[in-house]
Amino acid sequence: MKIFHTQLTGLTNRLGELTEKLEDAARLMAQSVISDGSVYWASDIEMSGVVTQACSAEDRIKDSQPIHNGQIEDFSPMDTLVIASTSMSDPFLLTLIAKAKKDGATVIAISSTPQTESVITDIDFMLPTGIEHGLVPLESGRRIGSPHLLMGLYIYYHLFFAVTDILEEHEED
Repeated sequence: MKIFHTQLTGLTNRLGELTEKLEDAARLMAQSVISDGSVYWASDIEMSGVVTQACSAEDRIKDSQPIHNGQIEDFSPMDTLVIASTSMSDPFLLTLIAKAKKDGATVIAISSTPQTESVITDIDFMLPTGIEHGLVPLESGRRIGSPHLLMGLYIYYHLFFAVTDILEEHEED
């Protein structure tokens, strides 16, 4: 458990390098809410907890709506699509990203996908979890403990706090 905790702490500390990207992404999400657009959320199975948190939990982002597998939305240029995925290889998510870009929506991805993959060109903000393999090595050489969802939620909370701050400032004006 100590190895897992140490590795996880290293991953969360590395997210400090994303501060500017997270703030810019949060600004665009808040813009969607302020301009009567929507913030749509979709994920692969492993990251579905991010969608649940964003759309249904106590700390949800205003005007957030889930998109479930098989459901394709029509987007407006005022909308933001947030994808949470372990690999960005899910065919439904890739189709959804292409549709959102074609319709002029902003696309944000929370993913473990390395930044070299070609799908990145359709994504306005790539927020990497930093997980490339399991965090805990076994004696056999195999690695276990890949906390994709935990890191996805950590990134979500960065976005949540930033969007909430922006929306509160806007309401005061």
